[in-house]
Amino acid sequence: MAQQEKAASGMMMFVALVMVAALALAALYFFVLTPGSPNSSTIQRPQEGTLEQHTR
Repeated sequence: MAQQEKAASGMMMFVALVMVAALALAALYFFVLTPGSPNSSTIQRPQEGTLEQHTR
């Protein structure tokens, strides 16, 4: 039985480490690698009057 407990404990440690690594990567992506807000100046918006020209 001691060997089964050791194996189960090792598997639980592996799963816990994988979960922690996944959460760390998700946090890194969410807080660091996401682009700016939708109102940022990098978004190109159509100029005034261009929409009316294309709909005629």
